[in-house]
Amino acid sequence: MCYSTSLDRDVKALEKAMHKRMLEESRRIELPYQFELPLGQTSAFARPAWPVVTSRDPQRISVLRWGLLPRFVRTEEEAKEFLKKAPTFNAISEEVAAKRTFKNAFEKGQRCLIPVTNFYEWRHEGKQKIPYSIRLKGADIFCLGGLWEKGEDMDTYTVLTTRANALMAHIHNTKKRQPVIIAPEHWEAWLSPGLSPEQVNALCAPLPEERMDAELKEKPAQGSLF
Repeated sequence: MCYSTSLDRDVKALEKAMHKRMLEESRRIELPYQFELPLGQTSAFARPAWPVVTSRDPQRISVLRWGLLPRFVRTEEEAKEFLKKAPTFNAISEEVAAKRTFKNAFEKGQRCLIPVTNFYEWRHEGKQKIPYSIRLKGADIFCLGGLWEKGEDMDTYTVLTTRANALMAHIHNTKKRQPVIIAPEHWEAWLSPGLSPEQVNALCAPLPEERMDAELKEKPAQGSLF
């Protein structure tokens, strides 16, 4: 799965890489949740605010909160309770059409691009967890594919996952999954409202391992994200 990402670039670098401007309201300090770039390695369980490009406003970079909340969740206390029982930081792309939590977003074409510089996964060897940092070759910033949902005070998103390619099956050797990565040449298509379910599924196919780099990280100190 994908519960740890980073975006260690400033707003100008993000806008240049995405060829999009950040929404002016996303630049203000008075956001419901603290947001500031760059974003170092961040856990989904912290429910961070993150720059996201949505199908609703594909020419701008918005700020959404990680952990998709269905519309019947209206308060912060309800959100905490919901995510405790049913974490929605990731969603299995092959199942979203049938899952109540994600069905509305999927059927309405509420897809999004989540820019990152790295995501992190762990290989299990017995009791040992070996951390890896993964990125896209030749890309300063690349995008994960997700779904978004309208919220009371801030919209939310989930990262879609797919079956692992050979590289990711070696790293994420327990569940053998990886995040959906939308290649730059498919960004516009991913946000298009007219995609059929078959076209969406095709874009959710695992990116070939030849386009990805994985770096073995040193074992971190106790209390870190790894």
